[in-house]
Amino acid sequence: MSNQQKNTGLIVGIFIGVFIAYHFSIKKTIIEKDKHTKLLKEKELVDNAVNKLQYLQQKNNSLNDFLISRNVSAESSFQQLLLEKITVFIQGKDISIVAFDQPHRVEKNQTTIETYSFELKGNYIDLLKLINFIEHEQLGEFISVDFEKKKNYKTNRFYLTSTIFLQKTTN
Repeated sequence: MSNQQKNTGLIVGIFIGVFIAYHFSIKKTIIEKDKHTKLLKEKELVDNAVNKLQYLQQKNNSLNDFLISRNVSAESSFQQLLLEKITVFIQGKDISIVAFDQPHRVEKNQTTIETYSFELKGNYIDLLKLINFIEHEQLGEFISVDFEKKKNYKTNRFYLTSTIFLQKTTN
């Protein structure tokens, strides 16, 4: 055999040896590393799910405590709660409830939208304070607030009324 044939055989032998080594050891190592990475990602997702579950349970407990502190129960309707909050706020102020209509309900895609309308009579500043109070209590979303100046022809005096539409969405 000549040197050139020996060199060619050596190079072919090295390539065959590298191919066999890759096929039997390196390839399996790469596959196992990929499995390990995938399992680590799944473990991280499970750990995050447990942490998120604990966070949501704590949030649920804090919301329940908040509702208990506000004397809100599942048996009381939102309309009663709204009327109670308004009545408590207007005590000692120059505001009176003129009308408190039944809520208008619309159901769409498993969501119930209730619109509450009520009319109040009083001075502008106190009415704005009441609107601000309702907004900070997060009782719903204001759809419309309409102020109207009216005249009492018997006493020949003007007074201010406000018609408020408040919307609450439930699932």
